[in-house]
Amino acid sequence: SWMPICLPRFDNTGYLHAHVSYLTEDDDEAESATCLLLLSTRREAFFDLSQCRAEIQEKMRKHSCIRAINEAVGKRATYRIAQTDITDLLHFVYKSKITHQYTSPRLEAPYLAEVDRERLFSLYQFLHHRMHSQARPLKIIYHVGRQEAMLGWVTGGFELYATFSPLVTKPVAISALNKLLRWIKHEEDRLFIFSPQTY
Repeated sequence: SWMPICLPRFDNTGYLHAHVSYLTEDDDEAESATCLLLLSTRREAFFDLSQCRAEIQEKMRKHSCIRAINEAVGKRATYRIAQTDITDLLHFVYKSKITHQYTSPRLEAPYLAEVDRERLFSLYQFLHHRMHSQARPLKIIYHVGRQEAMLGWVTGGFELYATFSPLVTKPVAISALNKLLRWIKHEEDRLFIFSPQTY
């Protein structure tokens, strides 16, 4: 595909154009996790970048790079909620306002079914909407539903939305989030990119 994108730190008056394609090991393969992103400031560069993509793909096929990349992506580093060692914490979404990056553990029980994942993300959306309400923005919100208790917390440095088992009280949830914040701080080099390229 070919799309314009705006990177304000690169040039807030214009666009970069992105040539996005997924590379396959052979032409019969239907899917690939290997995405090649080529950028240009020239709107008319589509055909030049298409040719460049073909040359890159051919060299990567010749050296079996695509298969190696797909295998590495399949083994990508994720983490589990159990690694936080916080009882009753089922899931969380953390946004660092400093790095503008998110982190979240992989989804596990009880969020393996699509209907459960949709419920979880709808609840996160509900918390986010309440926290950022124009009429009455909140710093902290505690919500208890039939299947989970949730706590949203917004500060100048982060946003955190966490899901607990339904019987967790607000003081216990706040204590758990303080422990989670210490864990995130300890693991931040693994969870976030601190020296990104500036565009």
